[in-house]
Amino acid sequence: MNGYAALRRVYVRPPDERSLASWDAFGWHDAPDARSIEREHLAFREHLAEAGAEVVTGSTPVPGDPDAIYAYDPVLVIDDGAIMLRPGKEQRRSEPEAVARDLEASGVPVLAALETPATAEGGDLVFQTTRRCSRGSAFERTPPGWSSWRRSSNPAASWFTGSTSRSTAARTPAST
Repeated sequence: MNGYAALRRVYVRPPDERSLASWDAFGWHDAPDARSIEREHLAFREHLAEAGAEVVTGSTPVPGDPDAIYAYDPVLVIDDGAIMLRPGKEQRRSEPEAVARDLEASGVPVLAALETPATAEGGDLVFQTTRRCSRGSAFERTPPGWSSWRRSSNPAASWFTGSTSRSTAARTPAST
């Protein structure tokens, strides 16, 4: 849920060699070395386990999407469950559904999901404390979408009210 406490449980998505072939369409700068990525990901999972975290490895396929290895982007996990986000990059819009299946299968309930026109990714969000979530805003994100989310009747929307006790917003440089 946060970036400051000990990891207890971590959701990861291993690389899919077939999906890595789409690297150029997803804006990667160079062709990936599938074997190196797999070795690095395996080592990452081993380090997490050695540190005491339960590692939940996603298995729902996201065909043709090499970015699906970035498991942090399509979801915001809070103590009560998961809020499915909506990536700004259109090619990534099937990731939240796959992640939701994996999380529900591992016992994490899905509480809510961002809907059109809202877009956000986990890299935009960081928990500073159990009561404060900060949100960045880059070119792929839609502030009007956040406004509609904040006005929704969904209980999870209280995290995005803009009040200083729950959520703060900051502009960030656009990234690729």
